Amino acid sequence: MVILAAVGEQHDQEAIIETGLDLAEAYDDDLRVLHVIPEDEAESHFESVRSIDQFSDTSFSIEIERAEDIAERLVEMALGDVPATITPAGRIGDPTEEILDDAASVGPRYIVIGGRKRSPTGKALFGSVTQSVILSADHPVVSVLAE
Repeated sequence: MVILAAVGEQHDQEAIIETGLDLAEAYDDDLRVLHVIPEDEAESHFESVRSIDQFSDTSFSIEIERAEDIAERLVEMALGDVPATITPAGRIGDPTEEILDDAASVGPRYIVIGGRKRSPTGKALFGSVTQSVILSADHPVVSVLAE
């Protein structure tokens, strides 16, 4: 089995990775650390890269590699290295949809995701990836709240 830890840039990523690793070790599972680049950000970066003559034939797979690289660097920041039981992964698209799609493809024991405390009004007005994943996931979700 696998534990899926979804990481971004806005919450305490170290805590998410450490919680995912704790669960993976407790259940003798592997840990998959997923970073999703929102599609609008990826497209603007992709278009700026393709405007350079030497990169005009660049494929979208480079953006996925960039997302994987971010996941790997976040693991390194949290743990110092990337153990063999951890797989960095990257996706491009709507974060909620991509997290849920990744979970559907790997069948994790748990999804570990970050969050922050918000008022009921804030939740109603703005929504959140964490809230959407919790409400839509077919797997148990562990939410790690930022300090």
